[in-house]
Amino acid sequence: MKEKGLVQVRVWVDKQDEEFVKFIAKFCRNDGKKKPKERFGRSASEYQIRLAQEIAEANSIPEPKHLYGHHISLGAWMWGHGGRGFS
Repeated sequence: MKEKGLVQVRVWVDKQDEEFVKFIAKFCRNDGKKKPKERFGRSASEYQIRLAQEIAEANSIPEPKHLYGHHISLGAWMWGHGGRGFS
């Protein structure tokens, strides 16, 4: 472990905090292995994208292209910027 640049640290904690401290230590350790992101939900529909474009144009704000892959986030953006009522 020393070759990896790691040092051993001893910390005294209450028995009730043992599992939490171990979890934090493990979480903070960089193993070099990144867990692949899991995708939840689906991409926005063409109709939802068109509505978002109309809302952006009506409010003179940039189009939320970064949200087109996430229908729930795009829906929240649309609701926060004026919602429905467009053709």
